[in-house]
Amino acid sequence: MKRILLTAEEALAASESSAGTENLDAFLDTLEKMEPSEIISKYGEKLLWALVTVVVGALLVRWVLKIVMRYVEKSNLAAGATKFIRGIVAFLLYFIVILTAANVLGIPVTSVLAIFSVFTLAFSLAIKDIIALFASGITILFSKPFNAGDFVEIPEEGVSGFVSEVGLIHTHLFTADNKEIIIPNSIVAGDTLINYSKIGLRRLDSVFSIGYGEDFEKAKAIIRKVVEEEPLVEKEKDIFIMVTAFGQSSIDIVCKVYVKWDSYETLRCRLNEKIKLAFDENKIEIPYSQIDVHMK
Repeated sequence: MKRILLTAEEALAASESSAGTENLDAFLDTLEKMEPSEIISKYGEKLLWALVTVVVGALLVRWVLKIVMRYVEKSNLAAGATKFIRGIVAFLLYFIVILTAANVLGIPVTSVLAIFSVFTLAFSLAIKDIIALFASGITILFSKPFNAGDFVEIPEEGVSGFVSEVGLIHTHLFTADNKEIIIPNSIVAGDTLINYSKIGLRRLDSVFSIGYGEDFEKAKAIIRKVVEEEPLVEKEKDIFIMVTAFGQSSIDIVCKVYVKWDSYETLRCRLNEKIKLAFDENKIEIPYSQIDVHMK
């Protein structure tokens, strides 16, 4: 069914192209039958006015672009979206200038439009995969699920990193170990994406285990003291410390705190180190797997 639809479009475009080409051929045949002096006398003034049209049109295009971009830049769109809008507006305006100049010269405008439509169709069919990437890039630039500098993760692809550039075809990430990952925008726009830096804070959930013979209330108080003295912990947010589970050989205590997204891993490591030292200092046993062998 899809192939039939494409055939119909191609047939329609071919028909329009044929009509446009016939008009253009007739115009060219007329020029061939004329003497150079006749062409100059008949089209010299038109050529001059066409040149004036192009020059004036180019100046008007630059003026209109400045006005359009002034409003676009105030909308706080991504840099890629701004460039895209400028490119589309410039293309349309210059195309109008070319059509106007062609009309001044007496070239049939319908012929130019017909040939352009056939070229556009053939070109779009040849690069349809790139167009899909391009459309995904436009979606990302205007929906703005992330900005340059955000830390994002695409779980389905198993990649994460800092966004360095959002282009029309690809999105560039730099990983924490300083590798660049270039991802097609169709994947970025189509898969689940986690933005860790959008809100600014992340919750760190840590579990600390103690032996059944230990005082869990004392252990909770030790953990709370360490957390409250840690400068990376956001004190404005609630600190949650409770017994979460009874394991096979341990009582598990969960600690939930909030931290700035870029200090998440640092805080996780610092809490592990400080609470281990505090447990050792207060003789709180941390259970571990061991095998007792009895020999007779």
